[in-house]
Amino acid sequence: MTVRRPREERAPTARARLLPRDPMQRSAAALAANTAITSLLGFLYWVVAARYYSPAVVGESAALISALLLMANIAELNLYNTLIRFLPTAGARSRQYAVRAYLTVAVASVVVGLVALPFLRGLDLVRELLRFGPVGVACLLAAVLVWTLFALQDSVAIGVRAAIWVPVENGVFGVAKLLLLVAFAGVAPLFGVLTSWLFAMVPVLVLMSCLVFCRLLPRHAAESGAGPEQVTRRHVLAFMTLDNVALIGATAANYLLPIVVVTLAGSEANGYFFVAWSVAGALDVALVSVASSLTVEGSRQRGRLGELVVALLRRMFLLAVPIAVVVVVAAPLILSLYGPAYAAHSADLLRLVAVAVLPRIVVVVWMSMNRVLHRLGRILAAQSVLTTAVLGLSIVLVPRYGITAVGVVHLAVQTVMALALVPGIRKVVAEGRAPSRSPGPVSGG
Repeated sequence: MTVRRPREERAPTARARLLPRDPMQRSAAALAANTAITSLLGFLYWVVAARYYSPAVVGESAALISALLLMANIAELNLYNTLIRFLPTAGARSRQYAVRAYLTVAVASVVVGLVALPFLRGLDLVRELLRFGPVGVACLLAAVLVWTLFALQDSVAIGVRAAIWVPVENGVFGVAKLLLLVAFAGVAPLFGVLTSWLFAMVPVLVLMSCLVFCRLLPRHAAESGAGPEQVTRRHVLAFMTLDNVALIGATAANYLLPIVVVTLAGSEANGYFFVAWSVAGALDVALVSVASSLTVEGSRQRGRLGELVVALLRRMFLLAVPIAVVVVVAAPLILSLYGPAYAAHSADLLRLVAVAVLPRIVVVVWMSMNRVLHRLGRILAAQSVLTTAVLGLSIVLVPRYGITAVGVVHLAVQTVMALALVPGIRKVVAEGRAPSRSPGPVSGG
């Protein structure tokens, strides 16, 4: 008779041997892999777009995609960060949290799309789409809905300690999007960029949602030994509200800048701007995603928060410094894949956004640390300064100095903010600030 050994005594599987044992390190590694995969596929995507579509179409499509991403982030109502913060300790209520989040953002996405529709009419692609009447409007609303749910499901995977599925999902999406981009170039030269995103996103969204609700959430609930964290509805709503305003501020700077550039400098300049700025966006998403592993594990292990902060900062800098050096040196070569015009116009901007990753690491880790400590008012204040400074200075300087001015502003603002936040990080690390008691109501300060 075969005797089954207890789970903890069984020989580790190949998957267990390959992945780090520490949960935060495992999540961070998965999200770093997601960064590498999405950055590479995103880079290839815009290289192909620049080859198959005109700079004007690339610029207009980039502006519309940026607007859709901004609307999706608004419609999320910060449930992305809220799920990452509360799912790790939700226990048997995990599925209930996720279902409510999906339904909430579905309604919010339609509302946000309808409110934003009059403002989107200024974009050429939107005017062309609205010529189809109600069908065009429905397509825009569906785009916001799909984009919102697609991003939200990543937070569920991260929150239930299954971040390994995030690079798989985004890798499949990136490959499908790239193939469709080429396929649509001949049949839809105006809408090919936009439709490639949507046609690739929908099936991946359906499959990942099935995985989340049929496997990941039930497994997380079963593996949660202790009872769920005792939090009130007011506690969660306060987190959503304050952190959501900060999140909107963060996304506004990233997604409104292409719209600012296309308005002040024209579609062609925005095409050159977007290929370099998309690198900044990809890197920023990567940093925030990797830092979310601190929110997950810091919430579960409050007593080790200072130790976790130091470990995460060390790993992120070890990864980011060589990447920044390579991009600075090879910027013209990288951009030459798009074409000689892109290398000539975008190289300096690409160098600046690569260097800005280093101070940005300090900023995103500080924000993740303060989510664990419920200091949401501080996050809101810092993000307000960042957004106002980047957007305001860019609006003033782009007409005179061109798209490189955005890179200078971005680097300068992130550096000043990082220097201002370092003392706060050092204080938490030195004092070991991680209360063992259950958190009380969220404070705005």
